[in-house]
Amino acid sequence: MFIPVNNLEKSLIRAAGNPAGRPQFYRDLLEADIFVVNAGETHLDIQNNVLQKGAQLNFQTLERDGIAWVPVFSSLQRLQQFLKSDSGYLRLKAKDFFEITRGAHVLLNPNLEYGKEFTPQEIERLLDGSIFKASQRYVAEKDTKVLIGRPTVYPKELVKALRSYFATNPLVERAYLAQFFNPEKDEKPHVLIGIDGEGDWEKVTGDAGMIAAEVMGRGEVVDFIRLDDSGISEYMINQARPFYRKPLIKKLFG
Repeated sequence: MFIPVNNLEKSLIRAAGNPAGRPQFYRDLLEADIFVVNAGETHLDIQNNVLQKGAQLNFQTLERDGIAWVPVFSSLQRLQQFLKSDSGYLRLKAKDFFEITRGAHVLLNPNLEYGKEFTPQEIERLLDGSIFKASQRYVAEKDTKVLIGRPTVYPKELVKALRSYFATNPLVERAYLAQFFNPEKDEKPHVLIGIDGEGDWEKVTGDAGMIAAEVMGRGEVVDFIRLDDSGISEYMINQARPFYRKPLIKKLFG
């Protein structure tokens, strides 16, 4: 049974059960310590808990589908569950470990109940921060006729996940959903989320975009728009009902 022993493991469990928890898991991971098996036989030069420049690190790897994965662990207890015999280990800040092993495939908590695979591309996006940002921005450079209406198939799982995330984000007041099609830009209609709120717009759309990609899949497009006085915003406010609205009690007293 996987009983969490630190904040990272609590965050990992939340993310596994709910896509809305995944942006916070990534943030928690970058700030957390992880544990890794030291496969080298030489003594490491560590002074005041700082690994000295030039130290040679040799990490154990696991073969899976022809790829060598570096196993890491969310706590010392998980590492001990994995090891079959006594072995040396290192405790490193996850962000520092990803920097050191750039280009490697990393496997968190292999063969345990809760874990995750990290590809080199995903790790790169973690390190440069792009994983927390919207993948693309679009600014209309001219008046463009678009089609907007109710979706043919209502994306229930997406709404459920976004509603869960918005409930944890005090910046979001209301959120609407519509089907959107721009004949000059889009190949097919897609979901458009309208958000009414203040504060860090990039954080809101970055997190919401990550959640949408997890739920809908990378091949599906989900756009986000900040509600203003535009025609699209007017349609959403006047013709659609918000799928999320900040509770009044939290708004007044939260």
